[in-house]
Formats: sequence, C-alpha cells, structure tokens
Amino acid sequence: MINILKASAGTGKTYRLSLEYVAALLNGEDFEEIVVMTFTRKATAEIRERIFEHLADILDQGSASQVFQNLQEVYDSIELDLNQLETVYRKMLHNKDEIKIYTIDSFINSIFKQAIAPYLDIYSYQIVDGEQNKEVIERVFKGLLDNPSDFRLMEQFLLDNVERDIDNYLTLIQRLLKNRWKLLLLEEEERSQRKIGNLVAEFESAVDTLKAIAVEKGNDFSEKYFKKDFRQYLDQEGLTSKKDYIIKNYKQFFKDKFWNGNKTRGKKVASLRQDLEVRYDNFRQQLANYFYNQELIPYERELFKLSQRVFKIYDRVKFKEKLFTHADISNYTYQYLYSEELNLLEGESVSDYFFELLGSEVNNLLIDEFQDTSILQWRILQPLVAECENVIAVGDEKQSIYGWRGGEKELFANLEEILNGDSESLQTSYRSHKEIIDFVNRFFEGIYGNWDYQGVNHLSNKDGGYVEVLYGNQEAKINTDTKAFSKLSEEEQEQLHQLNQTITADLKAEIAETIKENFNNYNELGILARSNNELAEIADQLDKEGIPYILESKDSLIEHQAVKPLYFLLTYLTYNDYLALIKFLRSELVGVNNGLLKYLLQNKSKVIEYLAGRDVELRDTVLTEVLATIRDLKELDFNSLTNYLVEDLGLLQLYQDNASALKNIYYFFAELKKFESLAKFMAYIEENKDSTELKQVGVQNANAVQLMTIHKAKGLSFETEFFYWNPKSYSSRGDNLKIYLDFDEQFEQVEDYLLTNSRYSHLFEYLDLDFQEQEEEKAFVEEINNVYVALTRPVRNLFLYIKAPCRYQRTWATKEWQGKDYEIYEDAILRGTGQELLKDLAQKKTFGELIVNDQGQDQRHIELPNLQEYFQVEEVKELDNSQDLQLNIDKEVKRIKGLAVHYYLEYIKYATVEEREYAQSMVLAKYGNILGPERIKEVITRVERLISSHQDYFSQRWDVYTEYQLMAGDESYRIDRLLVDQQKQEVMIVDYKTGSTQEQEQLDNYAAIVESKLTADYEVSAEFLEV
Repeated sequence: MINILKASAGTGKTYRLSLEYVAALLNGEDFEEIVVMTFTRKATAEIRERIFEHLADILDQGSASQVFQNLQEVYDSIELDLNQLETVYRKMLHNKDEIKIYTIDSFINSIFKQAIAPYLDIYSYQIVDGEQNKEVIERVFKGLLDNPSDFRLMEQFLLDNVERDIDNYLTLIQRLLKNRWKLLLLEEEERSQRKIGNLVAEFESAVDTLKAIAVEKGNDFSEKYFKKDFRQYLDQEGLTSKKDYIIKNYKQFFKDKFWNGNKTRGKKVASLRQDLEVRYDNFRQQLANYFYNQELIPYERELFKLSQRVFKIYDRVKFKEKLFTHADISNYTYQYLYSEELNLLEGESVSDYFFELLGSEVNNLLIDEFQDTSILQWRILQPLVAECENVIAVGDEKQSIYGWRGGEKELFANLEEILNGDSESLQTSYRSHKEIIDFVNRFFEGIYGNWDYQGVNHLSNKDGGYVEVLYGNQEAKINTDTKAFSKLSEEEQEQLHQLNQTITADLKAEIAETIKENFNNYNELGILARSNNELAEIADQLDKEGIPYILESKDSLIEHQAVKPLYFLLTYLTYNDYLALIKFLRSELVGVNNGLLKYLLQNKSKVIEYLAGRDVELRDTVLTEVLATIRDLKELDFNSLTNYLVEDLGLLQLYQDNASALKNIYYFFAELKKFESLAKFMAYIEENKDSTELKQVGVQNANAVQLMTIHKAKGLSFETEFFYWNPKSYSSRGDNLKIYLDFDEQFEQVEDYLLTNSRYSHLFEYLDLDFQEQEEEKAFVEEINNVYVALTRPVRNLFLYIKAPCRYQRTWATKEWQGKDYEIYEDAILRGTGQELLKDLAQKKTFGELIVNDQGQDQRHIELPNLQEYFQVEEVKELDNSQDLQLNIDKEVKRIKGLAVHYYLEYIKYATVEEREYAQSMVLAKYGNILGPERIKEVITRVERLISSHQDYFSQRWDVYTEYQLMAGDESYRIDRLLVDQQKQEVMIVDYKTGSTQEQEQLDNYAAIVESKLTADYEVSAEFLEV
C-alpha cells in the first residue's frame, strides 16, 4: 500500500501519522520493522508520545476508545486483539531503543555510520554546524592558496568583483560546497559551440531598417534616431572598431533598444518598425551566442575543474579531522551508496545486507513533512522505499518554504505518480477557529495559477475566532508637497489629507500598543515577521511599552548570558578552540580588558605553548594564573571537572541574585551529568544546540511574547498571532555562482544543467534557456507559501498588519500594486477582507470577537533544582527558593547598568565626538539587548553628565590610560582611568563608582603603588567619580 496524505496546515497530520503506526501494529507488523521519519527532533518526540498515548488509550478503553474508532474510519475492516496489542505495548516499553523514529538527517547519519564510515576507515566522528565548518572552509582556501595553479583558477571567478578580499574567496568555496549535491547528480558533458554570424552585419541590418524609417517619414537620418547611450557606435569606423564597441558594451544592447522611440512612431512605418524589432532580436541572439561560446562555456568548464579541486582538499581535511556537517554526511552517503563494493543495493532496492546493518527489515515506512525533502535525500531513500510493502508520505505543498536548503515541493506534488500510489486530502482543521479559517480560505482561493488551494473546514466547536486587518505605515501616505497634488481640487486635496491622517504611520509601534491595551497574558501570544531585522524593530517597540518578550535567536540554552561562559570554556577544553578560549576570558566571569585581549590575539602561539605545558613566560601575572587553572582543568577527569564547575568557577556567585540565570545554569549542569565524558556531551550539544531539546528553561512557560520568523514558527501554533507582513520580493542581488538542474517529472534523470554566474542571466532569453525563469517562479511560489504558513499559525485571534510596499495611488479605481511582482496579493487581501480598495483598510477591519485569556502567569516563585541531584559536591549549600533566590530585577539591572557605564568610559580618552559615538555603538552592541533602549539612554546620559561636570579629567593635557593594569609583586590591579601630566608632573588616579560603596583604602593603595613605581618627583592623587 502506498498512500500520499496531503495535509493542509492544522489538519492533524501528526495525529494521523501516529494512527497509521498503530494501524500497522494492529495488522501484526513488528514495531522494529516500522520506520518513521520526520524533519525535527520536536516532531519525533511528538509522534513517539502520541503513539504510546494511543496504545494506552486503546488498551484502557478497548473498542470504545476514540482512537480505535478514528482508526475504523480510516480502515473499516481493522480488527482489535487486545492481548496481542498489550504484548506489543509491553515489548515496546521494554525496548524503546528499538523503536525506529528518526529525523531524516539522523536516519541518513545511521546509514553513514553503519556502512560508509567504516568503509572509509572512520570509526568515530563529530557532527558540526555551519559556523564551526567555516574553519574547514578557511583551510580549503589555504590549500588552494598554496597551489599557484589552483589559486589562479579560483581568481578567474572573481575578476569582475571589485572587492576581491578573503571573504569573497571563502564565499565562492562555501557556495560550491552548498551546491555539491547538484554536482553529484550530473555528469559533465562537452558543450557544443553555437553558430554565430557577423555581429556587425547583424546590427547594421537593424540600423539600415532604422534609416529606412527615416526615409519613409521624409526625414534625414541623424544621430538623434539613436538613444544617447548608443550614439558612440556611429563614430566607429571599420568592422574591427565597430565589433569592439559591440563587445565592450554588450550589456547595454541587452538592457535597452538602441533607437529613439519618438522617431519611429506612426502607422506609416508600422511594418518597418516591426521589421526593426525582428532584426534587433536576431542581432541579440547572435550576440548572446557569441558570449555563450566565449564566456559561458569556458566558465562552466573551469568551474567543474575548480569544484573538483575544492572537493578534493575539503574531503582530505574532513576525513582527517572527522568533523562532518549533516550536508557532508548526506553527500558522502549518496556518493558511496551505489558503490558495488559496499553491497548496499540490489538493483534499484536496498539489499539484505543493508537491513542487517540497520538491525531489521523495514516493511512500513512513514515519512512526515515530505514537501521539505530534498532531491538528494529522496535519492538516498528511494531504494528503501522501493523495498517497503507499505509507504505513507504526509506533506503539504503549500508549506514548502525551505527551497534555499534543498527542499523540493514538486517532488511531493509528483509523488503520487512517482510511486504509483493513492492520495488522500485531509480537509478539516483542528487548530483554528471559524473566522480565521474563513479568512484564510477567502484569501488563498484562486490566488495564483501555479498555486493550488482547496478550502478546509473548521471543527463545529470552534465557531468563533477573531481576525483584524490593518494596512498602512509611513510609506502609504500620499506626498502632498508636489505640483500634481497642488493641481487637484480642494475637495480632492481634503480627501487625501484625511486619508493621510487615517493611516497608521508606524505599524510596529501599533502592534506593541495593541498588545498592551488588550492582553495581560502573553504566554500564547506570538509575533511573526519575515526577517530578523523586522523582529528586532518590533522588539524595540515592545521594550518601550514594557512588554516582556522572547526573541527567537535568544532561545538556545547555550546563548543564555549565564551559560555562555561555561559553553566557551568546555568548547576550548574539548576542541582546543582558541577563539572559544578568548570568548571565555572576555566573558563577565573573567573579564580580561582590551589590553590583554590584544596580547592574546598577537601572541597566540606563545599562549598555546603555555597551555601545552611548555616553559613560556607570559606578560601578565593574572592572565598567567587564569591560564594555568585552565591548563590544569584539561588534566581533570570528567567527574572532577564537573565538580570544579560548580564549586570553584564562580558562576553561582556571579548570578546569585538572578533566578532565571541560575535555573538555566542548573539545567546545563543537569544535561552535562547525563553523559559519561566531556567529548560525548559536547558532541550532543553541537548536534542539538538549535533544537527544542536545548531551549532556555522557562521559555515555553514564561509570560512573554514570542517573536519568530516564519521559518522558525513552522509547525507551531499560537492562541493569538500578530503577523507583520511586508509584501515585497525577497530576491538575492549581486553576481552569484549558479548551478541549475532540470529534472524529468520523476526526478530520476537530470535532463539539462548549467553552471554559470547570475551576471549572465540577461542572456538566457536569447539563448532559449529558462533556468532563471524557473528559479524565479519557484521563489515566487515559495513566498506565497511563507504567507500561508504565517496565516495558519493562530488558534483564536489573528492580527494581520500589512506594511504598504508603495504609496497609495491617487486614482482609486486602479490597483495600488499593479505591475509589481507582488500584485497578486492585493486581490487576495481585498477578497479576504471583502473590501473594494486597499484604502478601506487604513482603518482596522475586524471579523468576529476578540478572545482574550487574562490569566497571566505568576512568575514570582521560580522552583530551582538542588545541585546535589546532579553532582557529588562537598560544599553545595541548600538553597531557599523562596528567599535566597528571589528574583531581584532592580539589583540585576543596576549591576548591568554599572558594567555598561564602565564599558562606555573604557573607550573615552578626551571625550571627542568620535570617541563618544564609538563608545555608544560599543555599549549598544554589548548591552543593548539586555538593557533595552531606554536604559541605554539613561546610561549614556549619566556618562555625559560626568564628562560635563569633570571636563579637566578629559583635557588634552593628560596622557590617558584606561583600564590600566597595575602590578605590585604577585598582585595585579586594574585602574579605571590613569592620567599623567608630564609638564606639571601630576598623576591622577580615577576610580568610577556606579554604586554606594567606595573603598577609600583601595584607592589609597593604588596611589601608594603608583608612587613607588615613579622615578621622578610626581604629585600623585586619587579620586572617586560618581557616575
């Protein structure tokens, strides 16, 4: 049985997939021979949980179970044997490791690990992310750099790039690696040269026709018949000169017509004008053929050569270091899957040996989110699919939004024919209420010819809901300061003035204000936008309104401010990552200053030697002590290391008044203690740091608004959703490497391909190549998919705030967005809202009644675990959650503001405008997300007040040293600001104080040490400055 389930958003695909699993068990299938594949770990956990829930429900309720009754609706002849099912259930409970529910990446990884890695003499390896893989890419670049012929080859691809710096070379290598899967699927073929005529003769033929038009109109031909950009051609003499002009200016010929359209008007010359168009198109085709022969063919040939060199060096580094991305593993798995030596395939199906490696046969294969499957993943899975008796594939073409990472929606669209199976559509949404479903149905019905949509139904008990639509932003306002506006009647002018007053100028601020007015509980409230920049700007508005929020990029546990130092330290201890070491030393836990940072960067080899145990002397005593401690940590066993992290590292003391930080630190420790070695723990972290398994504690329960991009929100739902929609095109710019593949409908063969650069795309029309057209069409359809995903996340309330991509038109009868690439959305918006014109949405249009849950969460008491559950530590004090760890927000904010003040002043010597601007930018970069704009403004105001009232301390007469390291024997001290006036022989020690504590003894000690080190008779003074 092969069944393709087409499941629109919210129609219960996870539920149905878990039902199919239970159905297979009831039909006598061995659970060890059922494989489920999903795209995220969250989805694997959900399906696993659903399966056990279904089994428990059936065993408890028998045939009266709602789960079993739902199964009977799908399979009316299914039978229930409770004894057999209970046996299976107990077996599954006792052998959970044998339940085969994978992400597609992890399944392919299992093939690689069991079959291909041993063939390559790889018996252990680490999975890394794209960020970590950058170091490998740099090593590939160095490898190419070491070989002059390789480097010359690479340079050819960057000749037209003015900024030929290292990043451009690295980007080229990165793009080749990203597209490697395409090169695995094709074989290089010898390109035939295209026939070309005489370019000058072809162009002169069009010019002669233009001259004939002048004669026909009774005029003398002159340069005015040419557009200005082409007139220099008329000055060229001889065939060679004219051809050189054409070649040099070829882009202009494809960009525009060469004749002055005003000179070729009139019925009298209509046939000649048509002949002119035909002759010019013939010339363009010949010119395109010329560049195809001269540039496109050589470019492709050399790109094949370069890619082979890049892949060879890349593979050498990979197999030596044994650090693989998921993309690497997929590429190598496909590359070796079809090798006869490995005996993984028999014909077009997997072999018995393949199943031996997997641990069992696979009779039932259930694949979730199939629309996101890449072609390479499909090629790997296809032999397994061919051997399975039962295949269930669930997906939704409309939710295919991962084309940029290889997802292919047409693969799912054609899957029914590819597998010769049946299809079924799920038509009832279990997620959204009626008003939202009705709006979505109206919006998407008939939105675009290449975008199929079938309306869905809502559940009868979800007959409410709320939709609010607002169209506006500053861009929508009509410019009233123009001559055209002044010529309008007073009545028309007044109408436009009123419209401008009606328009909401700042939709992002409106979102924040609407939330503040209507909601107290933010727990199930999400804000979606297309880009992270848009979300950051919305977050600024939430800050102004005092609304707590969680920005998607801050969700990861290891991104938490308190956990980062731990992560950096362990990364260094595991991988000897010098950059991670520097980040640890720069963290608040250690806090090395800029001087020591510079020293660390400039003396990398010396520091590494010291850490390796060699007899090396470092400049700074404190730094030496810290590095000595880190060096000793590398010698500790895993248990001793974990104990040190708790007892002696200092994190618990640093964050003792921050319960949120402590809770995340404890969570990190809890995860750490699950492993028997640091290497295994870090491998787990690297593979899962962006997964839902390692989200910050409290993220899902915190009473805070969640801000997410559409891609991050896919698969989630919100009781209330605000969608900030900027309906513009999202296309890449600049000259980029392009590798185009054209498959047959079965996705079995590459029918055509082209390796090229986007700078040649303007030639495609005349070369009869539709690669770019197909790519643009695919990208456009995917944008519609993004909008669909965004509008189908809410359960009860949907707020759709649409940013006007262009000004309102003065003539209301015409479309506002006519001629734009996003024109189709205007009809969709009007159809969805039942309005005639977009201007009617300048005021909020609502449907249904707003459903608000006002029961906010009480976050005053945060339960913290006892560390003794995780570690055997001698001196871990019992923590009183209700008193000692009461979240003290004011104290924490005050402490961080003090750090920000010191950080600002670290960059100030003479308080010049440039210094202040730079200091402000550095503070914003480091503390902006933590403190928010209002508190940052307060910090800067405090510093400016200090500078204004103590101008002498910022005078040019001083030699200024900020964050000055002062040594006294084995002790090291840091002075905030040391001022030296060599003419007057004065030394001033300045210590900034942002709190009430002033240790005069400490300041006197600084002065005494400085005096003892001076060789001349200087007057030394010291002073606290209150900031």
